[in-house]
Amino acid sequence: MRRTVAAVCVALGVFCLVLAPLLRYWVAGVFMKTPLDYYSQTVNRSEDATYFNIEEMEVIEGATVEAHTTLKADVRASDDETVVWDEFRWVKDVERDFAFLSTTRHTAHDRVTGEAVDCCGSAVNEESVPQSGQAFKWPFLVEQRDYEFFDSTVRETLPITFEGVEEVDGHPGVEAYKFVQVVEPTVVETREFPRSLLGLEGEGDVTADVVYSNTRTYWIDPVTGSPLDLSEEQRRVAVVDGEERLTMFEATMDFTDETVEERIEAAADGEKLVLIRTTLPIVLLSAGAALLVLGLVLHVARAKSPAHART
Repeated sequence: MRRTVAAVCVALGVFCLVLAPLLRYWVAGVFMKTPLDYYSQTVNRSEDATYFNIEEMEVIEGATVEAHTTLKADVRASDDETVVWDEFRWVKDVERDFAFLSTTRHTAHDRVTGEAVDCCGSAVNEESVPQSGQAFKWPFLVEQRDYEFFDSTVRETLPITFEGVEEVDGHPGVEAYKFVQVVEPTVVETREFPRSLLGLEGEGDVTADVVYSNTRTYWIDPVTGSPLDLSEEQRRVAVVDGEERLTMFEATMDFTDETVEERIEAAADGEKLVLIRTTLPIVLLSAGAALLVLGLVLHVARAKSPAHART
């Protein structure tokens, strides 16, 4: 009987010791990939925005503005290593029900690292634009370091700085990594404006530079690399001869409470990943080692016992 118990303990111990690294390095790896059928909708909101209403040809102040963003995976263009996302964003004045800005983006990125991949017709507003750095999310198992993040407005990859670990506002116990990116004032286009609108003398139109700047703050789930919260301090101004002449858009846009709730719920799968990659392997290693030692002890004890006492 003792021999049978010893053999069972050794077999179970070896099984646990083999299963532990399989869970950590293979099974967990299967889960650490962005889904090929990904779909999400987020809303950023400002209660005190300023923007230029082109229909009424006037600057609107103190407006409630929302930016609606839809991300949808292009399943046919994606593969096992790379997923392609289509982004559509439109910004509207809630009270006036007036949409005044819209953008599109087509981007491929690595399913594990989240880094943009220059393939598959990468584009911004249907114009071909090579992209690099983090595209929409961070890698699984985010490191506490600075990254590079692509800004689709200036169409450049710029540093985004790790600034510590914080609780997500309004969600005690939910910790996230805080990253901040500063986009310095950059000319993103030129436009014709009536001189009178810009407070300039004379008749006719004048060419102005549209200058964009942004301070972007992300709160990222450390396990899945998904954004849990986002705040953007955006400005667009019309500049003539180095002087600001018209505020085209100025607002601090934050994820709505509903969006943050949805993002936290979506990132809850990270707990399963921690279980598969860390908790279970540690338990299996401990149990496997204990069972193996117990089995060997029983085997040695049986070998030393008198022959007539063995069963």
